[in-house]
Amino acid sequence: MKIIADENMPNAEALFSHLGTVELVNGRALTHDQVKNADVLLVRSVTKVTRDLLEDSSVRFVGSATIGVDHIDLQYLAEANVAFSSAPGCNAEAVADYVFSGLSYLYLTKGLPWLSKKIGIIGYGNVGKSVYERFAKMGCQVCVYDPLKEGSDSSVNFVSLVDVLACDVISLHAPLTHSGDYPTKGMLGAEALSQLSAGAAIISAGRGGVIDEPALIERHTQLNGDLHLVLDVWDNEPNINRELVSISDIATPHIAGYSKQGREKGTWMVYQALCQYLKLNAPCISSKDAMSDGWLSAIRVRGGEPQEEMLARSIHAIYDVARDDARLRFKYRENKENNVFDWLRKHYIERDELNTCLMSADISIAHNLFGAAGFSVNNK
Repeated sequence: MKIIADENMPNAEALFSHLGTVELVNGRALTHDQVKNADVLLVRSVTKVTRDLLEDSSVRFVGSATIGVDHIDLQYLAEANVAFSSAPGCNAEAVADYVFSGLSYLYLTKGLPWLSKKIGIIGYGNVGKSVYERFAKMGCQVCVYDPLKEGSDSSVNFVSLVDVLACDVISLHAPLTHSGDYPTKGMLGAEALSQLSAGAAIISAGRGGVIDEPALIERHTQLNGDLHLVLDVWDNEPNINRELVSISDIATPHIAGYSKQGREKGTWMVYQALCQYLKLNAPCISSKDAMSDGWLSAIRVRGGEPQEEMLARSIHAIYDVARDDARLRFKYRENKENNVFDWLRKHYIERDELNTCLMSADISIAHNLFGAAGFSVNNK
């Protein structure tokens, strides 16, 4: 069996080599000639899996180690009888970590509090749900806009888009869709963005294209720069809007879900699906063996500090999003790579998830807060 895999999929050779010959490729530059004699194609979000790529090939199984599927022509795969599997939820915890690292950065650098503010979330898939639950467990005022999920859970505070845009912090986790009753392409255009108040913070870690970027730049100007932007996804990736980068507090190259454990989980979920497709009784490698431990296994903090101070410093001990922002800006200034955006993704400095670190605190309120934020805690 010939298996073509994106070179940025962690553990691809270790997991799949016992099933066949694994060839690692550049996912964005993948061609029909490279896949025509393959049996299995394993990709990430940078590869457009279309009729042009697969027609007249021997590919019978496509796996995407990502939560989104907007890069996959699912209709063609069904017509061609090609099996497909993705990895929904694999990086939900990593993206939630990114959101809270971004908020921690805004607090530490700009004094922007958020625990007492109104939080709005757009999109209630695996990631949006994870983010929502963390805020809710912290006792925040949190609401969510997702008309496709509204009513699915009576415990969730579903509201209108207008209500979400009135919040102090808005976290975007919607997929990119172009059709249907609620297409998300350009959903946050000039009219919607006009509802943003001065001092609001936007964290965009879903899909590029949901925000109308020129309209966002214009709204930033209208508010005299009093709009806080933490942006991980961009329209027209890998050709990102450099003007928008220049006004963002944090700008990163679509790596919100790039925790070591999240990426490993995505690869393993696709591996598990392929084993099921091949009708193997059980995967030869367990999920536990496929995941790495964190570098920093435990942290103890003293009590008495402001809650946001304790959270921000602890979160940044595991993952400081400013590192990724600084690296992006430096590499674009240096401009030595043919494609800086993809180079940054390919050569990403791996980070751990908050849940790999055991937190302890002298006071129970801090202990509970750390657990809500995503850290591992000892039950008291």
